[in-house]
Amino acid sequence: MRRGLIGTLALAIFGMAVIGSITTNLAEVEVEPAEVAVVEKVPTDTLRLFLVGDTGGLPIYPYYSYAQKVVAKSMENMALEKKVQMVLNVGDNIYYTGVSDEYDSRFRTSFENIYDGSGLDVPWYMIAGNHDHFGNVSAQVAYTNHSRKWHMPNLYYKLSFHVDGTTVDVLMLDTIVLCGNTADIENGGLFDLLWNKSHDPEGPTDPAKAEEQWQWIRESLNSSRADYLFVAGHYPIHSVASHGPTHCLLERLDPMLKAFNVSAYFAGHDHTLQHITYPNDYGHTIHYVVSGAASRSDRSKKHVNTVGAENLQFHYPTSWNPFSQLGFSNGAFIYVEITKDNAAMTFLNGKGNEKYRMNISPRSKSSS
Repeated sequence: MRRGLIGTLALAIFGMAVIGSITTNLAEVEVEPAEVAVVEKVPTDTLRLFLVGDTGGLPIYPYYSYAQKVVAKSMENMALEKKVQMVLNVGDNIYYTGVSDEYDSRFRTSFENIYDGSGLDVPWYMIAGNHDHFGNVSAQVAYTNHSRKWHMPNLYYKLSFHVDGTTVDVLMLDTIVLCGNTADIENGGLFDLLWNKSHDPEGPTDPAKAEEQWQWIRESLNSSRADYLFVAGHYPIHSVASHGPTHCLLERLDPMLKAFNVSAYFAGHDHTLQHITYPNDYGHTIHYVVSGAASRSDRSKKHVNTVGAENLQFHYPTSWNPFSQLGFSNGAFIYVEITKDNAAMTFLNGKGNEKYRMNISPRSKSSS
């Protein structure tokens, strides 16, 4: 009770500080999917990348959180040491109501100024989260034309990399277009977001657009013969934390992942690191990875009974902090190395200390 009161008071104080500080412009342009955004031959025998999510900072000065700065520093140091080639960012890029247009100063204050080291001057492949969709999400696509790092060619798209004779495909999805948003807010401000009750997505705003993307997903999965086939979206399919599983994705996306022997599904949304495993009907294990702690963190295991403790391989953080959701924590991120033999994923706290490691083997090239 006492912990809940402290957390509520913290959110209330923060909310009062930011009410009216941001307005939202929802006028958007049409964005069409790209069949393939990138086909690249990696000049080494290893593809090295970071998997991060929920990097969106704060909507008031200094526009970044403490956790975000801690994580960014560790990423920079590791990027220089390991020669990281790219970053996958799974959404909630700008808290709490996205951006108003492609020239919004938040791109600079919550992204460019934070990840400004030479080690992180690599392509950042972005997708939108629910908070990005409260603003002008097509402006985030358009910002690709103004940044060396930020790559978001469309709301959903495919990446394909060739590494030492091995192919890595990544489908970057917009799960908000697929499933809907998490609050009944349109043209809302910070007050609306802080005080409006959040809920599980209840259906797409534009069912026709959702169906177009569902069809694209099925066709892309069916046609892929990659040694590693990853799918990334903001909403998790399985999660033990605050938001828990996303029913829309459980019903429609998860059966596709199992049918086409997907290697792993990457998500954010819950501000944790998680590794969850489920087998498909053919003995192939699918890995569900959550990396949503790049600017704030949460120890919640609210939905552990839904997921099943036997399926949960790892969860971080475990310690309680009443202000962690506001970014007063060390955060966390994931480092990935992919070779012809395996994809090694290292789960790190914000200071760069290893907490967990796991490997994913190349999949069978035959789809069932």
